[in-house]
Order: sequence, then structure tokens, then C-alpha cells
Amino acid sequence: MNEEMTKSEEQHLSLQKALQQCELVQNMIDISISSLEGLRTKCATSNDLTQKEIRTLEGKLVKYFSRQLSCKCKVALEERSAELEDFPRLGHWFRIVNLRKEVTQEMSPGEVTLEGLLDLSEEQVCELLQKFGANEEECARLNASLSCLRKAHQLEFPLSCAHPCITPM
Repeated sequence: MNEEMTKSEEQHLSLQKALQQCELVQNMIDISISSLEGLRTKCATSNDLTQKEIRTLEGKLVKYFSRQLSCKCKVALEERSAELEDFPRLGHWFRIVNLRKEVTQEMSPGEVTLEGLLDLSEEQVCELLQKFGANEEECARLNASLSCLRKAHQLEFPLSCAHPCITPM
């Protein structure tokens, strides 16, 4: 029995591992978003404890999305499956940022990606969002959240400032 794996087998294992990790993290994202939306709608958002819980969940979600990006980036572009390309899910990111459904529904699937937004300047993000009917406050929230995601991802990849998935602004 040959104990050495072929390059193709190693790549498949790498893809499967990344996909499995992204799916696991996605389950955590789903649970956390549900809790976040519950806090936003069922609790007094002016309450200090509620605000603290909201910020804690938002911080966890940024880390989860960063982890998905990291797992995805460990697989070479040409080896990624369509299933892996589905992560991280932009619609979920927009729910965290609390963009209006009217704005997000105007976007065609694949027209905008989280990685694509991360590569844009703040001005470019606003220009893009305004095409879909976003207001200034939504642009500011999205840009602030993207900045947090960039920082979280840089902490995970401290030696590679120009990581292929996220280029810092």
C-alpha cells in the first residue's frame, strides 16, 4: 500500500477539510445571527446589557467570517469547488450589518461578493451600495464592518499583509 498521497488526493483532502470547516462555522454563524436579530427586535436596544450583548455577538460573527475566509484562502483558486465558493455568505453579512432588504434584494446573485467588497475603498463601497438604494448610514455601517473584518483577518495572517483573499485598505 502506497503511503504517499498523490498531489490530487492532497488537494481533494484540503478542499474537503476547508469545506467541512466552513460548514461548521456557518452553523455557528446561523445561530449567532438568530440571537443577534432577536436582541435587535425583542430587547430594548438602548439598554446597556443589550448593547453589550449585541457588540459581543457582532465581534464573534466577524471572527467567524474571518475564519471562513481563511479556510477558503488555504485552498488554491483553481481547486475550489462551487460549494466552497459559496462561503462566506454575503447575505448573512448584510444581516449582521442590518442592511434593509430592499437594498440587498436589488443585487443579483454573484453580482457582489464579500471578498469583492473587501477589495474596494470606502468610497467605492458607498458608490456601489447607493446604486442599490442604500443610504449614507448603511454605507457607513457596512464600511465599519468591513474594516473590522479586514483587521480580524490580518490578525489571523499577521505575516502576509497582502493575503490573496483580503487586501488591506
